Amino acid sequence: MEELKKLSDVTGPDERQKAFAVIDSTSGQFRALTFLDVYQDTATITLHDGVPDVIRSHFATAQNLLVFSWFFYPFNVTAEFLAYVTVELALKERFKPERRESFSDLVKLAVAQGLVKDEGFSRVRERSERDDSLDQVIGVVPQQVKSYAEILIDAMPYLRNTLAHGSPMLHPNGASSVRLCAEFINQLFPRTSS
Repeated sequence: MEELKKLSDVTGPDERQKAFAVIDSTSGQFRALTFLDVYQDTATITLHDGVPDVIRSHFATAQNLLVFSWFFYPFNVTAEFLAYVTVELALKERFKPERRESFSDLVKLAVAQGLVKDEGFSRVRERSERDDSLDQVIGVVPQQVKSYAEILIDAMPYLRNTLAHGSPMLHPNGASSVRLCAEFINQLFPRTSS
């Protein structure tokens, strides 16, 4: 059960963070996750300068929640939720609908208009590289029924709603979800600088 942290423990890491490790880039060995790891990973999740300030400001709260999940682990999932909310805010800013549109309809519109494409997601690019390697090694190309962007039409609203309507879900994937949301938002707006 979650409780208010004791004043003496507020600036210490959440005990659950001790369960995670990373591979040290110099030694190749596993080592304990640190606050610096969490901060540096979060700092790599950015919105480009073409994204309106109001969206970037809103998104910064999700980033800060990720950083502060070091001290209170459930902020990891709260950051994920806020990132999905920021995607919805960005969609409303991009399309400026005249009537109330559902999150799902706005995601569908972004995909249908070709604003959001598979190539805009690092997960898809990494998977494509792995698939190319598999094809070269064993001669098999994995089949995909729907594009990644099409899958997000249902997945993003479902995940957001699961968190919004109360869920005891607690997992370590907040950073990957926040990154996904940043990559989605970055595709909605053109960059202003090169």
